[in-house]
This record gives sequence, C-alpha cells and structure tokens, in this order.
Amino acid sequence: MENTYRDEYILAYDLGSTGLKSAIFDVFGEVVASKYETYETYYLRPTWIEQNPEEWWSALCNTTITLLKETNISPERIKAIVPVGHQIGAVPVNQEGNLLRKRAPLWCDARNSKQARELIKKIGGYPNFYRIHGLGHPPEILSICKAMWLKENEPDNYAQTYKFLQSKDFIILYLTDKSVFIDDYGDASNTGWLDIKKREYSDELLEAAGLSRDKLPDLRESHEVVGYLGKDAAKQTGLKVETPIVLGSGDVPAGFVGGGIIEERMNYCSIGSANWTGSYANKPCLDPDIRMINGCHPWKGYTSFSYTAAGGVSQDWFEDTICDVDKKVAEQIDIASYDVTQIKAMRAPVGSAGLFYFPYLRGGGGPHWNPNSKGAFVGLTFLHKKEHLARAVLEGVALNFRWLMDQTERAGIPIIKENGIRAIGGGAKNRAWLQIYADVLGMKVLPLKSPHEVTSRGGFISAAVALNWYRDYPDAVEKVVKIDKIIEADMDNNKIYNDSYPIFKSIYESLAPMFDNIATFQEKYSTTQVE
Repeated sequence: MENTYRDEYILAYDLGSTGLKSAIFDVFGEVVASKYETYETYYLRPTWIEQNPEEWWSALCNTTITLLKETNISPERIKAIVPVGHQIGAVPVNQEGNLLRKRAPLWCDARNSKQARELIKKIGGYPNFYRIHGLGHPPEILSICKAMWLKENEPDNYAQTYKFLQSKDFIILYLTDKSVFIDDYGDASNTGWLDIKKREYSDELLEAAGLSRDKLPDLRESHEVVGYLGKDAAKQTGLKVETPIVLGSGDVPAGFVGGGIIEERMNYCSIGSANWTGSYANKPCLDPDIRMINGCHPWKGYTSFSYTAAGGVSQDWFEDTICDVDKKVAEQIDIASYDVTQIKAMRAPVGSAGLFYFPYLRGGGGPHWNPNSKGAFVGLTFLHKKEHLARAVLEGVALNFRWLMDQTERAGIPIIKENGIRAIGGGAKNRAWLQIYADVLGMKVLPLKSPHEVTSRGGFISAAVALNWYRDYPDAVEKVVKIDKIIEADMDNNKIYNDSYPIFKSIYESLAPMFDNIATFQEKYSTTQVE
C-alpha cells in the first residue's frame, strides 16, 4: 500500500436501531475517532414501531461536524463516505426525495399481519413464499408487507411514492441533495421482494402483493461509487462538495464483511442487543422448517444466519432490573456496567446450580420463530443468589446460541469446530461471557479487535475497495480484520453444559404450549406500566 494514502480517510456512518455512529477510518482500517448520537423510537402501539428519518440525518450532521472539529481533519482528506444501516425498512419518498410520512416503520414493526397472511395465501403457502425470498423472519415485519400496509391504509401516500428506501439509502439520498435513489443487493435481499436465487426483484412476489416494481430502486454492488456529496449536504455536514459516496450495505451484510466472513466454512457469533449466528454460504439454504435467513453477500455468495431477538439486551435487562442499585454504584466509581454482571457471574458455579434462563424477552427469532415466546428463569430455589441469576443469564443466551448453531448444521451449513467461531458486537468485550460461549460450544472463540466497530468497518472495507486502496474484499480482510486473544474451551466445563443443554431444550418444549395463553393474558392486563 502506497504511503501517499496515509493521510487519507474514509468516513463511515452506522445507523443502528437506537442511534447513529460516525467513524473516521484511516487506510489501515483503524478508527481514528467516532461520535454517537441517539434518536427516538416511537412506540405507537404494541406492534407499531417507528422512527423519524429526519432524526437520522440530524444525528449524522451533528456527529460529523463534531468529528471534524475535534480531530482537526480537513474535509479534503476524507476521500469517501459510506453508510450502513438497519434493514427491513420501507421509507416512502416522492420523486423530489421528500418524505411522505413524518415517521417510517422500523425493522421490527409488525403491524402488517393481515397483509402477510394475504400475501402468503396468494403465493401458494409459506413454503413457496420462503423458497423465493429465503427469509426466515416473521413475515409481518418484511418490507414487502410494510409497503402493502401503506397501499391499503394510506393510498395517497402510496400513490405519491416514487421509491421505497432502506435506512442507508435514505442517507445517500440526503448526501446527494436528493438526487440518488439506489439500493444494494445485500440490503434488498432482506426485504421480501427479491428472488434470492436470481438476485433480482421477484415479479411473482410483487404481483401477488399488488405492488409496482417501479417503486423499487435500482440495484448496484456495495463497493460502487453511486454519487457525490451535494452542496446542501456539504453545508450541513462541513464536508467537501463532490466527495464520493460509496453505496455500502445493511448492517448484517456489513457485519459479515467487517467480521472477515468471506468464504465457506467461516462462522461468527454477534452479541449485540440480539444474538446472531452467521455463516458464509455458496448458495441459499431454503428449508422452510429451519427458516435460515439468506441474503446476498457484498463480496460474492450468500450470508446465512439466524438470531434470537434478545441477546445482549438480556444482560441490559438484568442490570437495569435485578442489579439497578449495583449499576448505580458502578457508575459512581466509573466501572463499566457489564463488569458488574461479569463479576457476579464468575462467583457462581458452572451451570448456575441448575438454574436456567430463557432469553425470549422479545418474542420471535430462532430457533423457534414463536412470537409469543417469553423470557423465564426455571429452577429457582432458596440456594440461588443474585450471582446465580447473573451467570444463568449469560449461560442461557449461550445455550440458545448453541441451539441456533445446531440448526445451522442441520440446514447443511458446516460448522468446523477446529476453526473456532469469530465473535463480534458489544458483548464480545465481556471476556467472561466469551469463555462461557467457548465452554458451551466446546470450541475456541476468536474475538475480533474493536468488536463493536465491526459493522462500520465492513462499510469501510466496501469503500476502500471502491477507492482501490485494496485489490478486493479478501485482500482488505486479510490486512484489516484482526483477531484478539483467542479463548479456548474448558472441556471440563463443556461436559457440564453437555448435560444441561438437553434439559434446556426440553424445558422450552414444555413451556411452549403455555406461551400463547400468557401472551393473551399480557395483552389484556399489562397496559398499565410501573412508573
């Protein structure tokens, strides 16, 4: 790599579900500086969950201005801008690039059950529906069903819609002064309107949904320059006019790239608010009983993954509810809150003395795809203390991840234990939790350096390839993605988890029939919240 690149940078934007991070990367893929700003999520009804895209843009402008000021990096040295963002959206904009709704449905918005049922019936049943798009998500959250809802409930807005955009596409629209309407294959493959095998929009699905193909943006590769920074956007961000804009992708495909998952037999574990298992695949896995989620990889081939909606957020819940006093004390003495859980958990024995935690605080997700699943502690006795609960939370998420991994293998995607599994996400900073993962899985865990920057680093790699800083994705990954200290499995602990794992599975299977009744009861009686 030429030394002339050393003073050049790429600015990556990561639009998360709760806030936006702006990060400046140097040519070696290291974060020079980053800034984060939250935005509000609007819970209008239990299943109606929205955000205001204008607030995404405001967070982008604010963090960019602050970054440039604090780093004193000249805008001329920013050689490309690339966004990644949360997926499964449907932001409606008109031909002038203006929003048609003040707020857009977030990925987890599930108001579209009626539309999902109608679409599945028209397409000939769920197996046929799934085999076209390859998405194991609950059908009601898919972008195609969101667009159907808009057409049925807000026909004027639908009629005025020029394009439905994903979150990062909306950012590109604003960066280019509302002149570029575009999407990439990775983002589009997580919407429900793409034929996953053909890698093109599905006329069959769109016709059944009653949607116009003209309302979908053109598709390009993630590492393509698709536009340049406009004059208005430059004024609002402090960046240089005509800075190249690289397309980027959704947060999940970007996470694959940033995690170095670019060839077969590579797997990763993401411990974010949700808990993901991801694998590279040469072809989609389209077994409707297993319901893997298949997408287009930004490099080549496919991403195949499954998730539980409550992973790291289980630890957050535990700290906020069970350890709220401990958390306040930790904040006063400047200790990270996750250290509180870690310290307590390590005082309890392996297996938590027979206490099991089920991480279904958010229903749905794998391996069961049951939206009525609930979180639970099972096996409590007078012997159990807060330390046992802390360890059970960490073990329960890891045991459920093992279940996801078993399903991945059953789907025909190889898990090579000798290769280990890469770990990304904020939870990968918790060494004690990673040790539990290694022991539960019986395989080494390979945490990446700066695991919480993996998604934006995936965006950086796409932009660096676009600028020819690297020959291709494998070249960039080899030089940019670094493994931290490897965590080996304790096989004595693994024997204990091998005994607990079948009990964990059988408890869920016993509880599953009760969850529908619990959900009905909660819907009826949980409207009053604790102040």
